[in-house]
Amino acid sequence: MQEQILSIARHFFTLMNLSIEDITVECQDLKKCIYLIQIKTPDSKILIGIHGQTLEITKHLLSRILEKQIQIPILIHLEVNDYLRSKDEKFYRYLDGRISYAQRSWEDVILSNLSSYDRKKAHGYISDKKNDNLKTFSTGEGKDRELHLVYTTQEASWVWKYAIPNTTKKIDLIDDDGIGI
Repeated sequence: MQEQILSIARHFFTLMNLSIEDITVECQDLKKCIYLIQIKTPDSKILIGIHGQTLEITKHLLSRILEKQIQIPILIHLEVNDYLRSKDEKFYRYLDGRISYAQRSWEDVILSNLSSYDRKKAHGYISDKKNDNLKTFSTGEGKDRELHLVYTTQEASWVWKYAIPNTTKKIDLIDDDGIGI
């Protein structure tokens, strides 16, 4: 099946008139039909688009074409020049900074403007740290949904609840170059 996916994907990107240096297909879960398609191309700006929007649309379109050709439901992850991996690494560094700030300041940190997928990644990343003093939860509905990051210590939990007024700091998700993560 990997060879069939590779052939269809290669034809798909050729029809888009993109210069493809390398394309590989890796099965991530055979039972659930999840495949990773990795592409190396000098045309990455065209394929990724602003904030990865073109990449998401391309991934969706290629998924539907593959499902129609192969006749089974399939889920693909489309990685172009390690864009998603570097985006995740940048996001996790950002989260580490917010965690550090919450630990130093004892302030709740509110992260707004996260997609539901990014909130899920953040909850998972923080829970994987196995820090009992670090808690996350989401509030709000729809586009107003926010992720809250709260740090408390075991010894000072009564101080946190009763003596120190709850302070929060709202942080917009914008990186150094002014582009949202």
